Amino acid sequence: MDRTMNWLRLTAHEPSGESFSAVVRGTDCSTRTGLFSTWARALAFPAYFGHNWDAFHDCVSEKALWHSDPDGPPPAHPLTILVENAAQLLADAAPQDLTVLLQSLSDAATVQADDEDAGTYPDGFRLRLLLHDTPAGLVELAGRMREAGFLPSDVPPQVM
Repeated sequence: MDRTMNWLRLTAHEPSGESFSAVVRGTDCSTRTGLFSTWARALAFPAYFGHNWDAFHDCVSEKALWHSDPDGPPPAHPLTILVENAAQLLADAAPQDLTVLLQSLSDAATVQADDEDAGTYPDGFRLRLLLHDTPAGLVELAGRMREAGFLPSDVPPQVM
């Protein structure tokens, strides 16, 4: 697994001057059911979205690839998602759900060399995720992310 995580940022600072493709409230995503409904609404998933992890992976990947125009060329900028109160993400769900969420988002974010949009994004990421919360909330989230295998144990959360 690539641990550079350039597509993912944890921050306690108020995001300013950035434009977001979608804003998600982590308080609405503490369970898997809540997460599926909230992200489907925020990212305008198709009506046939199946509210399961495979369908989530497919829909978020498709949205990241063609978020501006499904019939046009790849977008010139990544799909950027802000999650407010991010410590609540899947806080009331099984620990493996956070692993599946982060892996799905990582898969959607990373452009492979043989992808049709390879070369479109200078840094190789078609999705950006900004996880915003209080410093205490981020410490709690970072601990759960470490358990999920998405943060190296030697990197303090304030560095992210």
